Amino acid sequence: MRRLVESVFVPPAASVIAGRRGFFAKHGLEVVQSPVASSRQQLDELMSGRADVAVTATDNLLVWNGSGADLAVVGQVDATTELVLLLRPGLVRPEDVGVLRLAVDAPTNGFAVVAYSMMEHLGRDRSAYEVLEVGGVAQRFEALVDGTADATLVAAPLDEIGQSQGMVAFMRVRDIVSAYPGLAIVARRSKLDRSVTGVASYLAALEEAVHWCRAAPLIDVGAELGSAGFGPSAVKAVLATLPISVAPSDAGFAQLIALRRRVDMTIPGAPDPNRLIDTRAAAAAGLLRPHQGEVNV
Repeated sequence: MRRLVESVFVPPAASVIAGRRGFFAKHGLEVVQSPVASSRQQLDELMSGRADVAVTATDNLLVWNGSGADLAVVGQVDATTELVLLLRPGLVRPEDVGVLRLAVDAPTNGFAVVAYSMMEHLGRDRSAYEVLEVGGVAQRFEALVDGTADATLVAAPLDEIGQSQGMVAFMRVRDIVSAYPGLAIVARRSKLDRSVTGVASYLAALEEAVHWCRAAPLIDVGAELGSAGFGPSAVKAVLATLPISVAPSDAGFAQLIALRRRVDMTIPGAPDPNRLIDTRAAAAAGLLRPHQGEVNV
């Protein structure tokens, strides 16, 4: 078995299914998930070689590669990320507090840009909210639970878990943008230069997992995902955002730039997001049509 380390905040549905249904093993892989507490830790794992791939927000690459990293999007685990602005128990609306304590992973990248856009959409300028650098989604969720933060962005299944604990799902990313990109599968280009075989096998297993989710009875999908903490609403969200293929896509990249412009957070010298895709692993896995096999560099 080839060992592959997957850096994640929360295990994505496709990876959960690929493990439980034996698709990773079928493709000769032992996939080890490495939970991270922040995007900084995730970047460190990738650059040090401790992780082979990472599942992360596409926006992170704009900052990471702008600082000299050699990372590329090699796949996707969902067509869009259904981000939810979750409020702590006891808080019904953001305006119920004077200065909202907004928990983020990192203040300059990832979902923080979406959170700032939501604040602007709600008419709250920077003086009306305080940015708390808390860490990954699990850490931010706990900050709502213990009351040290008032709001943060989460995705399934934490939105459903939070609502069961008295939290309020106040706003969704689709309220401000029509096509926010889904979570990306990221790897170093230098790693792909040496060997794409392991990443290709990983993508092939995820592709089988996505196809199984589309074809299997809902009760079976729910049972498999339920083992990882996905409730009925979260399972519904997963099925609604499944990609047609886990091959990399540039859909929604333009929205990242538009959001950054909206909150005055453009990155001087950042790479064109459309040049962040590397298709070599997807091509090796047989996931691309012939004309899609080029490598963007």
